[in-house]
Amino acid sequence: MKQKWIGFASLLLIVSLWTIATIVHPQPARAADQDITGFIFDEQEVPIARAEVTLLLDGEAAETVESQENGAFVLIVPGEVAAAEIKVKRSHFDAVTIPLAPTQIAALADGESITVDDITLVRHFGAAFWVATLTFLGMLGLIAVEKLHNTLTALLAVAIVFLVTTLGAYFNEGLYIFNFEQALRYVDFEVIFLLLGMMIVIGVIEETGVFQYLAYQAYRLSGGRVWLLVIILIFLTAIVSALLDNVTTMLMMTPIILQIGIALGLDPLSLLLPAVMASNIGGISTLVGTPTNILIGSYASLSFNDFLANLTPGVLLALVGLIVYTILRYRKQYGQSGGTMAPALLAQLEKNAQIEHPGELRKAGIVFAGLLLLFVLGESFHLPPVM
Repeated sequence: MKQKWIGFASLLLIVSLWTIATIVHPQPARAADQDITGFIFDEQEVPIARAEVTLLLDGEAAETVESQENGAFVLIVPGEVAAAEIKVKRSHFDAVTIPLAPTQIAALADGESITVDDITLVRHFGAAFWVATLTFLGMLGLIAVEKLHNTLTALLAVAIVFLVTTLGAYFNEGLYIFNFEQALRYVDFEVIFLLLGMMIVIGVIEETGVFQYLAYQAYRLSGGRVWLLVIILIFLTAIVSALLDNVTTMLMMTPIILQIGIALGLDPLSLLLPAVMASNIGGISTLVGTPTNILIGSYASLSFNDFLANLTPGVLLALVGLIVYTILRYRKQYGQSGGTMAPALLAQLEKNAQIEHPGELRKAGIVFAGLLLLFVLGESFHLPPVM
């Protein structure tokens, strides 16, 4: 009950702060004969958007605009110019004031437009940075000690950030972190909805027992030869991890791998560790294999086919290297195992590998295969995106 009240209060606080927050929209550039244009970047040469650019004429502010997403700005010069400066201000950066050279002022006086050199802002690690950092560390601490549900902890951290931004910034500008509109810019909804769709499919598949079935069939195909069983498990885990999330794959595969190892009289780690490494390797080969790939693909505009074509050869070589290393590393343990298990253990293993709800498995398989087909065909024939 306490956690529910904390979650409800956090959501209510976020919505309230969003409602009362002042949102400043960039001013559209106007056409004029005399204007000053330029670009603003940070120290990594990344464009800075929403920077406040002010034209100072004889020390007085004549016009203020905001830089655009590509860092560009346009200042309109009203009338005669004797002395002019450009002041650039942006939260989390040190403000700079750049005086115009006499030649630039002369050009403006002649009715010409000018372009100033690129402006570089230096990041400032002030109070807002430390508040955000401590909030993030506090959130990780609460998640680690499991005092609150992970979702409630994240909501509480977001509420603190918005509270400091909305109320603290009125007393100290250095406490401004970001408002609700800016926060939405950092949310990649393509990644979120892709992960959501994958979790729905995985949630259906894992209830059918298909992972236990595949592991059991790997033992049957090996015919009791441990080295062959390891190779099959490595490739099986890599393929499943390429199509599904690798963390979920290992959560489903681990119990049955441990059971097979114990039944064969092996150290379970000699089967489990190669499977873990195979899962990490196989997940790299596709866009949906790991959440990291999904983030990289969204940020860098890489397609499903880009990952598949460029990473699969390296993944196959890595799997071959993993097989060679595993057999050499655990050859003594594999040699000591007879490769057979007691009939009772084999019967129990077979029972656990029975697929439940085969109809649901077929439906989930059709949906998942359709999604993969859309990914591949969409990139091959330049179809509109599915999201």
